[in-house]
Amino acid sequence: MSVDKFGQDEWVSQVGTRRRDETRLQLFIRRLRELPRLVQIGLLIALPLALPLLTANDYVLRVAGLICLYSVLALGLNIVVGFVGLLDLGYVAFFGMGGYGYALLSSAQFNIHVPTLISVPLMGLLAAGMGILLGLPSLRLSGDYLAIVTLGFGQVFVQLTTAMNRVQFPGSDQVINLTGGPNGIPDLDRLHVFGLSASSVTAYYYVLLASLVIVLIFVYRLNQSRLGRAWRAIREDSLAAEAMGIPTNRLRLLGFAIGAGIAGIMGAIFAAWQQSVFPGNFDVTLLITLYAMVVLGGVGSLYGMVLGAFVITALPEVLRPGTQIAGMELAQIAFYGGTLALLTILIRPRWRLVPILAALAVGGVIIHAVFAGLAPDALLVPDEKLSLISNLVQHWLPIPLNVPLATNLGNLAFFAVVILLVLLTQVPKNARIFPLIVTLYLLAFVWETRLSKEPSTTNLLLTGAMLVILMNYRPQGLFGQRRVEIA
Repeated sequence: MSVDKFGQDEWVSQVGTRRRDETRLQLFIRRLRELPRLVQIGLLIALPLALPLLTANDYVLRVAGLICLYSVLALGLNIVVGFVGLLDLGYVAFFGMGGYGYALLSSAQFNIHVPTLISVPLMGLLAAGMGILLGLPSLRLSGDYLAIVTLGFGQVFVQLTTAMNRVQFPGSDQVINLTGGPNGIPDLDRLHVFGLSASSVTAYYYVLLASLVIVLIFVYRLNQSRLGRAWRAIREDSLAAEAMGIPTNRLRLLGFAIGAGIAGIMGAIFAAWQQSVFPGNFDVTLLITLYAMVVLGGVGSLYGMVLGAFVITALPEVLRPGTQIAGMELAQIAFYGGTLALLTILIRPRWRLVPILAALAVGGVIIHAVFAGLAPDALLVPDEKLSLISNLVQHWLPIPLNVPLATNLGNLAFFAVVILLVLLTQVPKNARIFPLIVTLYLLAFVWETRLSKEPSTTNLLLTGAMLVILMNYRPQGLFGQRRVEIA
């Protein structure tokens, strides 16, 4: 028990106690923050810079490029949400404006081929201007009201890009196909800069990586400036900030404009990379994904945006069935290995993990033996052609041989897992062991019967479960700063 010194704040006096109670993850994050900023940035880009030298697989480079793209978008969204403190649900529309604007200026749609050095910055300026227009309601709205207005703006953009394939201007009888409708606009020009053309996956990967480094440094310098401090003051208490002479209205609009400008530029680069644009590229699914990255990484944290983008983007690819390593499914290894690693991080003291795993293994074998005794012909049996993990699992889980029955039971187990995950966050720590064992067993059953067959559902479930657990154990996110409020 720490004793507060005279004249010393209680929070300061408990620093030593908090550091002794740090987990490995918290210690790693603190040590990483203590490194010089240039060293942090160097570590962040060293491996990505060498990635094309380590592999020539276009699929891996495409996923890495998506991570860079989503990292930049998350950084732009973090300006509005994390720095200024405004809930912007129309952010993806600026990304779409950049994409469609580039498509109209650099394709055969209207036979216009504007140079890259003009079209890409122009999309940033266009999106920034629209960000100011959308930010105007934020001067009078906040919270849920602002969220509804910006969400409506995003949905209007998607509907317009879908419907504007037959546009007739007043005074003209000619019908113009402006956006291509649901079919989008194909065959866009590639990026050309100083005589160099980005014509390969590797080239676009380096373009996206360079964009990430530039935006990361820009946003970091912005956050450390007087403007960044003013934004944080507005986020904490806009009324107090205005009373101190901070022009809150102007700075809110500036935050909207900068975030929208980053999204617009990345929309143009994305369109050139994909060689086409479609309305579905900019729907609400992308918005949810970006907010999941921001929340997971930690609102207001720069490196948290990169980590959140990496986890959310790489996770579904790793868990995608079909990839084999040494005769075993990569998705299966990642699922069970990731679950074990997460338990190792979360369970304290760590010795409790041993009886939990022992009870889980023995209990599963007993349950399988009971069902095998009752209905021996109704369960899957181990096969020598399967991997070692699959054979062990089929000795441990009673998986029905009837596929529709397995699917229905997997659906029921899915709902049970969701309920148990919520329950685990509410019960006392000493009472969590039995529900945790049941949850893990059911989760393995759901994986074998449902999730391994449907990668999209797997992504949604694991992302949601990860966010639920994180918000209870570390509400500020992986790299977010803990906030201390005095009542």
